[in-house]
Amino acid sequence: MQPHNRGLLAVDKQGNRVLFLDPDTFTVQQELNAFPPRPHELLMLPEQEKAYVPIYGDGIHGDNPHPGHKVAVIDLRKRQINGFIDLSPLQSPHSGQLGRDGKVYLCCENSAAVAVIDPMTDKVEKIIKLPSHNAHRLTLSPSGRKLFTENEEDASITVVDLCEAEGRIIDNILLPGPISGIAASPKHPYLVASAADAPLLYVVDRQSHRIRQRIKLTAHQQPCQVVRFSANGERLVAIGDQEPLITLFDDLLNPLGDIQVGNKPMDGFFSADNRTLLIANEGDGSLSVIDLLQMKVIATPTAGKGCEVLSYFQLK
Repeated sequence: MQPHNRGLLAVDKQGNRVLFLDPDTFTVQQELNAFPPRPHELLMLPEQEKAYVPIYGDGIHGDNPHPGHKVAVIDLRKRQINGFIDLSPLQSPHSGQLGRDGKVYLCCENSAAVAVIDPMTDKVEKIIKLPSHNAHRLTLSPSGRKLFTENEEDASITVVDLCEAEGRIIDNILLPGPISGIAASPKHPYLVASAADAPLLYVVDRQSHRIRQRIKLTAHQQPCQVVRFSANGERLVAIGDQEPLITLFDDLLNPLGDIQVGNKPMDGFFSADNRTLLIANEGDGSLSVIDLLQMKVIATPTAGKGCEVLSYFQLK
C-alpha cells in the first residue's frame, strides 16, 4: 500500500493549521498552515480524495467578532490546500455532512442557513434558510430524506425535508432548554441531542419528532457538547464540555462506562473496526487513544497546539 493511501487528518484549531498524522504512531507527517483564522470542524470526502475544513472565524460560538466565510479544500493524496470555497454572504461555516444525494450540507451559524455544495465542483448550489437565530451543527437521517439542525440557544431542532428540490422546513422541534450537539443514529430511528444547560441527552424520534427519552449523564458535573456515533451505529460517545470525561453507550443507549480524558475534549472519531476511539483534547494539545475492548486510555500522544477534530481516511 502506498504511504498516502491511509492517514489521519486533524484540525489544530489553536495552532490555526491542519495536520496529517501517522495513523499508527500519531506523529506529525505534514503541516498545512496557510489558513485565515480559524479552521473549525472537518468533513472527509474520500471518494473525491479531499476534505473540507470550514473557516469559522477568530471567535467561538456566541462570540465570533470576525466571522469567516470560506471552506478550505484539502487534497488528501497530495496533502496540500487546493483552494477555498467562498460562501459569501454566508458567515461562520461550521459542521457539515455528506448526503445520500452526493451533496454536502454545511451549517453557516451566523447566517442561520445551510449551504448545499457540490463536492465535484466545489460550488454552492443552493442555500436553505432556517427559522432560527443560528445553526451550529447538523445531522442527516441515514436515508438522506431529512436534515436536522441544532439551533443552540433557540432550544430547537429544525427539520428539513430534502426530498423537495429546494429543501422544505417541515418542523421546528422545541426542546426544554438550549442544546449544543446532535447526531442521528445510523442504525435506529432516533437522534441524540446534548443539553447545553445540564449533563443530559435528549433522544428524539426521527419520524414523530417527539422526545422519547432523557438520559442523565450521572458521572458528569457539566453539560456535554459533541455527541458522535460510530459509522455502524454500534457505539455513541458523549464528550464532556470543559470537563475531561466521556461516556460511551451501545446502540440501544445502554451506558457502557465513563473514561477520563485530557483537558477540554472537543470531538472524537471511531476507527473503522470499532476497536479504537480517538479524542482530541484542545486544552492540552493531546489525543486520548482509547481501547474500546479494555475501555481505557492506552496512549496520550501530543498533536499540535490544540486539535478540535480529527478523522482517519482511506484512499483507493
